[in-house]
Amino acid sequence: MAGTAVEVAAPLVPSFGILGFLLMVNVALFIGALISIARTRNHTTGSQIAWALTVLALPVIGSLAWFAIGRRMKNKVTLRQ
Repeated sequence: MAGTAVEVAAPLVPSFGILGFLLMVNVALFIGALISIARTRNHTTGSQIAWALTVLALPVIGSLAWFAIGRRMKNKVTLRQ
C-alpha cells in the first residue's frame, strides 16, 4: 500500500502538453509585439497606440498582424513647404 501512494502523487512540475506550449508561445508573442511596438521608430505616437490597442484587443491576431504587416509599414509624413 505504501508504494501506491507514491505512484499516485502528482509530479512537482505539471505537464501542460501541447496546450501549455501554445499558451507560452502566445504569451511570448504578445509581450514581444508590445515591446516591438514601443521600440519602433517608423510610426508616430498615434500609430503606435493604435497598434498597441489592436494587440491588446486581439492578442493572437493582433500580434501576428504586427509582425507580418506593422513592422514593415513606414509612416509616410509629407512636409509642406
